[in-house]
Amino acid sequence: MVDETTTTRNQLVSFFHEAPKQRTKSNQLGIELLPMDRASEFTTQGPTVAGIVYVRHPLHPRDLIAFADYDERLAQDRYEEALRVFTSLGAARIVATSHRQNTRRMAGRFKIRGHGVDVSRVKDAAWSVAFDQEGDGGPPIDPRPLRLRDVPGLEQVCEAVLHNAAKKGKIHITKSAALGVDGDLAIKLKKAGFKLGVSGSKMMVTEFVIEAAFAPEASKDLDALVATTEFEPMAARRSLLGRKPA
Repeated sequence: MVDETTTTRNQLVSFFHEAPKQRTKSNQLGIELLPMDRASEFTTQGPTVAGIVYVRHPLHPRDLIAFADYDERLAQDRYEEALRVFTSLGAARIVATSHRQNTRRMAGRFKIRGHGVDVSRVKDAAWSVAFDQEGDGGPPIDPRPLRLRDVPGLEQVCEAVLHNAAKKGKIHITKSAALGVDGDLAIKLKKAGFKLGVSGSKMMVTEFVIEAAFAPEASKDLDALVATTEFEPMAARRSLLGRKPA
């Protein structure tokens, strides 16, 4: 089994059926190459595919995420952590909006001046309300230690509510440039012959904005945000915070 206490563990992992001839590029890119028979030691979304670069989850090193999906997965995890923190801090209302785009990645590759180019097309993109909860709120409870410490502003919101009686808080979560499919590392991985993930049509979340009111009188300030944003029927919810329904 994988030793989760290992400090030299690589962030990137890829599996192979036959030992690759060139390990130098893999080492330079920080990829840990493992034989396919070790795939059972890890968890992946769907079957493990040889040649795909996976990224270890920062909290669960045996949870591997395809490089192409990592940014979105981590954005979702940060979003859920922000909801947990705001709820623990006694929010009377939380409104989260998300920017989603429906992307279709066309099959095959086109060659331009001898270089292969993957072509993708954004069919539509829009902001929508992903979460809306309202109630009377409750006494704030310190939610720390934070599970994910790379959510900008979350620590400051905790301090503001717990020590300065702040009535509002806002968190903006965006995808990372370093591990994005259009970033420099992704380009180097593809040039080295690695795959980033399975292509096809998918709905992607590119960013979240989460706003919270920590006093009932401040809840109305979020009405304008909801009124000017499209609702996403499957994800938008409106219920009670801080008390049970009558």
